[in-house]
Amino acid sequence: MAIIQNPTTTDVNTVEPTFKTLRTVIKADEAIGSYQLSVATGSITTLAANGAIFSFRWAPGTGQVCIIKRVSIGFNATTGFTTGQQMGYGMYFARSFTASDTVGTAITPILGNANKNKTQSMTSMVTDVRISAAAVLTAGTRTLDTQPLGLTYFYAPTTTAGTHLSTTNLVSYNIDDYPLVLQNNEGFVITNQVLMGAAGVGTAYINVEWFEANSY
Repeated sequence: MAIIQNPTTTDVNTVEPTFKTLRTVIKADEAIGSYQLSVATGSITTLAANGAIFSFRWAPGTGQVCIIKRVSIGFNATTGFTTGQQMGYGMYFARSFTASDTVGTAITPILGNANKNKTQSMTSMVTDVRISAAAVLTAGTRTLDTQPLGLTYFYAPTTTAGTHLSTTNLVSYNIDDYPLVLQNNEGFVITNQVLMGAAGVGTAYINVEWFEANSY
């Protein structure tokens, strides 16, 4: 069996002789805290195209970063539409995000142990998270990328309550992928892509997984 040794220490590694594979362990992300959050809109209807239904702003005023690992969305119609239509949601990177969105339902501040994956972690430093209560959010000061990071569409048929979009990832990163890294005054926004037609009412639900670190 071949041996690989660090020239400055006594640490060694071995190459397995049959398949010539190196024995390694995947190193976990170096985080000061890991978190996840699930929230739902109020009853939404006739939302404008490109209107924001969810906003996530990172602005701790320090050098720490926020690493977004996964964002997913789903929708359930509680009242059918007068005319069947396509619906969709898009997730956009928000840069120069110096003032938070307003109206809707504020989820922050996240206090104490709320939404931690480990109790001993630091309380989350996320600045502002909010979701639509009924209407779209009012944009703060931010610049959205022209094209989304993730996008999904589905069809809502005529007068059919219970039509739904099953939970769908807008972004999802594995441990060997480079994730979405938010620096100070950055974030992301989820928008309604298509004008919601008459009568149709429903609830969207959004799941976010992230960790916070001193650097990445």
